[in-house]
Amino acid sequence: MKDQESKHTMKRATFLSTILATGTLGVATLATAPALAASDGEDWTGPKAYVGAGGSFAKIDDAKVDDNDVSTGDLSDFDDDHVTWQAFAGVMVTPWLGVEAGYLDLPKYDDNGFEIDGHGYTATALLAAPLGDRFEVYAKGGRVWWDAQADGPLGFDADIDGNDWLYGAGLNVGLVPNLSLRLEYTRYQLDGDRAEADLDLATAGLQFQF
Repeated sequence: MKDQESKHTMKRATFLSTILATGTLGVATLATAPALAASDGEDWTGPKAYVGAGGSFAKIDDAKVDDNDVSTGDLSDFDDDHVTWQAFAGVMVTPWLGVEAGYLDLPKYDDNGFEIDGHGYTATALLAAPLGDRFEVYAKGGRVWWDAQADGPLGFDADIDGNDWLYGAGLNVGLVPNLSLRLEYTRYQLDGDRAEADLDLATAGLQFQF
């Protein structure tokens, strides 16, 4: 039991260090932003439409999958530090309120003889707080529609899907006119009929606005 707790603690520390590394990358980028951000005075944080994409470090916790004959039991020991990606598009109706849709490539997990892979589509509402002309923080919440394929030993084979809640927060930093750096943390609470898991993503990406 102590070994399992120690292993779980080490995994959490690894994931937190990954988030910290992502944030450090953002800070390093900010150091070069002032020279690039000189613009024609437009308010970058005003109403806008945008598209973007980013890479994510992913961590899964407390995963369980069942089919008609076999249950995997608790898969909370799946390896951490998986890399995946996502794309998104949205509209800020006002400087503080917007809506967003996205595509998420679920990270592929392969451990203890079991393999899980899939994707999802998201719809969220955003509340943003502009911090000057080039910065904004935001919170988001909404739904994710997902499906995945789970395979395992002894003929285990399950197609699973669901639609569940997600929530997160992030920071946008205007780099040059119409382009920003986006840093985000998101939690997906997946709870389908035959599967459940908590999926955490730390994402760094670029956003282009119109």
